[in-house]
Amino acid sequence: MKKKEFIAVLEHTLLCANLDVTELSLIDDNTVQITFKGGGKRRVNIEADSYGAIIVDVMKHVF
Repeated sequence: MKKKEFIAVLEHTLLCANLDVTELSLIDDNTVQITFKGGGKRRVNIEADSYGAIIVDVMKHVF
């Protein structure tokens, strides 16, 4: 699975979990942007992360 596909699956998971996330997008190979219901955005550095580490890094910024 490519990183872009993994981010799409993670986005779907976050949307289903009702965590006030409206979008999760891969900005470049090293950065994910989280968009929240109120319009706020956060960027997460995922450089050299495994898929498991991407989940942990993204979740740190969701809560």
